[in-house]
Amino acid sequence: MSRRRPTPTSPHPAQFSMLPDAYSPLPRTPAALPGSLGCATRVAGLVAYGLDQARLERGRSRDDVATRMSELTGERISKDMLNAMTAESHQGHRFPLQWLPAFTEATGCYDLYTQMAELIGAMVLIGQDVIAAKMAEQDRIAAQAQATKRRLARMVGRYA
Repeated sequence: MSRRRPTPTSPHPAQFSMLPDAYSPLPRTPAALPGSLGCATRVAGLVAYGLDQARLERGRSRDDVATRMSELTGERISKDMLNAMTAESHQGHRFPLQWLPAFTEATGCYDLYTQMAELIGAMVLIGQDVIAAKMAEQDRIAAQAQATKRRLARMVGRYA
C-alpha cells in the first residue's frame, strides 16, 4: 500500500501555519447580499470603543485624541467632531477613512482595522505577528525546498 500524499488542501504535518494560533478560525468571505456590507453603525461603534479604550488604557481624553489626530493629519479635528461621528443621533456624520491611521496612532486601538478586514474575509497582522507570519512562511519554503532536494537526490540514485 502506498503512502498517502497530502493534497493541496491538507497541509503536510510538518508544515507550519503562516498565521499565529490566535487567528483561528480564519474569517470567511461575506455573502454578496444587498446591504450585507453596510457598516456605518459598526464603524461609529468601533470609533467610540477606540476612544473609550484610549481613555481607560492610556489616559487620553477625546480632546487629547482629537488634538493628536489634528497634529498627525494637518486637519482641524475637534472633540465635538469625534462625538458627532459616534453618536446615534447624528446619522449623517461619518468617520473619514483618511483619519484612520491617525486615529489608530492617537488611541492605540487597532479594532477598526481588524473588524473591517474580517467583514471582507481578510485579516490584519500587527507588530510581532507580522514577523512571526513571515518566519513561518520562510520555514514552510525551506521545508518545501528540502523535500524537493530529497526527491531530486532519489532521482539521481535511479539514473546513476
